[in-house]
Amino acid sequence: MVFDLDGTLTTVGSIWQYVHEALGTWDQGSQYARRFFEGQITYEQWARLDAALWAGVPLNALEPVLSSIRYMRGAEEVVSTLRRREIKVGTISAGLSVLADRATRDLRLDFSVANELVIKNGRLTGAIIVKVGFENKGDILRGLLQVLGLERFECAAVGDDLPDLGLFRESQLAIAFNPRHAEVERAAHVVVHGEDLRLILPYLL
Repeated sequence: MVFDLDGTLTTVGSIWQYVHEALGTWDQGSQYARRFFEGQITYEQWARLDAALWAGVPLNALEPVLSSIRYMRGAEEVVSTLRRREIKVGTISAGLSVLADRATRDLRLDFSVANELVIKNGRLTGAIIVKVGFENKGDILRGLLQVLGLERFECAAVGDDLPDLGLFRESQLAIAFNPRHAEVERAAHVVVHGEDLRLILPYLL
């Protein structure tokens, strides 16, 4: 069982924008976002430009930002219900590993993959290791299934945004939870609207 993170397991739609707004860098960050969606830069270039804006920020300055992020209502119960049935549960996120790692601990996920801000001597260096882009979530999931010895028909995915289309393609059951785009809704087997993640459980169990 693989979940998107931003807007699916958490109530924050984009950890990138959330951090930008908290650190006062969204004016420039929004320009980078516009350039990406207009096709002027790649996702990796976008991520590197964003991360460079945070060079020198102490890691502990992110702690109150991360701790203010709330999980989607019912997320803990959904994960614990699935894990009790011996289902592997994790997240593949085009967001940041500082949030994905926290979610892994709090929700007791089995795995997480996200983009890693480079930290040295307790501060962000402005560099980033881009592991998850806008279009490679499917490739990552396919690799994880191979490592776990699982087939596509044994996997379900939940997401809300365009990068999650790759997860949908590699899963037997694709659930769009509050989809942000019509394309995401069309690609899903099930569409769920609401503010409680437990609404997906009937389709899984």
